[in-house]
Amino acid sequence: MTTVAGHVPASALPARPPLTPAEKWEKAAFTFCKMGTTGLIAWALTPPIFVLLVSVVAIGLYARSITLGVSWSKCLLRRPTLIIGFWALVAVADVAWLVWLR
Repeated sequence: MTTVAGHVPASALPARPPLTPAEKWEKAAFTFCKMGTTGLIAWALTPPIFVLLVSVVAIGLYARSITLGVSWSKCLLRRPTLIIGFWALVAVADVAWLVWLR
């Protein structure tokens, strides 16, 4: 079934299956992973506290998604445990920057 303009109405499209709780947590964690990466790229232009906050939130969200059974992520590092390790290193470096180098 198509309309005059050739578009398929939304009611004719198959419905996506609902996300599992683990997928919801991973989706939120991936969002913070993207935000943190953007913050790292623009570190010189953004307040260092932003990167610290985003890294801590990403660690928490990925930890929660691991407890719910997620073993793969859309993030570049793919494994949530590696992602947590990376953001932990970023958080430690950021705290060092904020406390000792400023």
